[in-house]
Amino acid sequence: MRRTISRGFLILLGCGISAVVSLIAASPDGVLSGQGEQSTRSTDAVVTAVTGPSWLNHLGLAYRGTSLGRGSGRYGPNPNEHAPLHEPLALPAGRSAEVTGADLYRQNCQACHAAEGTGTPPDVRSLLPTVQGSSIQMMQEKLRPEGRGADMAAARRQAIQTKHDLYARIRHGGEKMPPRAHLDDADIDMLYAYLTELARTPDAKPLTRRTISWERLGENVVKGTCHICHDAVGSRPTGQALINGEIPPLSTLRADKSIVDFVNKVRSGAATTMGDLPFHYRGRMPVFFYLKDYEIAAAYLFLNDFPPQAK
Repeated sequence: MRRTISRGFLILLGCGISAVVSLIAASPDGVLSGQGEQSTRSTDAVVTAVTGPSWLNHLGLAYRGTSLGRGSGRYGPNPNEHAPLHEPLALPAGRSAEVTGADLYRQNCQACHAAEGTGTPPDVRSLLPTVQGSSIQMMQEKLRPEGRGADMAAARRQAIQTKHDLYARIRHGGEKMPPRAHLDDADIDMLYAYLTELARTPDAKPLTRRTISWERLGENVVKGTCHICHDAVGSRPTGQALINGEIPPLSTLRADKSIVDFVNKVRSGAATTMGDLPFHYRGRMPVFFYLKDYEIAAAYLFLNDFPPQAK
């Protein structure tokens, strides 16, 4: 039987803190304040469970041998330190949430490409040159001082093709980039608008907000960040396997963690105990300090309501 979590009020006690997860929905008309931003309500794409091996296992890469998934650049405390715990807080965990292109970037891209979009070359390339190459105005401004008027139409075609290729890469992935097949067209439009802001293109797109369900929010975090390193299903590694760097699958994460433990682990890190003779080690998982508490809570609820699948 699938474990069920109430969507009314959840009183969460653990790690010395308490949190109330409230049922809070977005405004009915989807209209939000925000300079230069537009807001729309949306019908979610179909939400599906996370499936299959991690992206690292798909590529045959060892965690220690790549920077994929480690773009935060931060790790948890030393074994003799305690991770900072959150103050008591109210987490909105209701039927809907609002996201921007910046949110989608944090949830789906930042784990590899870093906050600035620069990546960690040569393993992860910068996004910025491609986004700049998709700017019609930027391409044309490069040609105008040279008096190459005949090439302006070609520059426009090239920029449009570059944008098309970028969208295809987001949807279908690349040599080392995981596909973001869970993102729909509206998501990618919002994400692209934020990328043009990161790349500082002169024809940057206006930023928008969108209302999505909490299941969809959790799907973004799990598929966009967690699944890079964690298989969907499998057995939890112990003893020497854990010391050797095996990563627990997503299907086991809720077995020994409350939602509060989960939020604290992802946001602040925690020391881990490994080996047949237990010994404390610094946690190897990056600290995703840039994810918000309610986004991580949504990921936990998503794993509960849509249990990870092998295929």
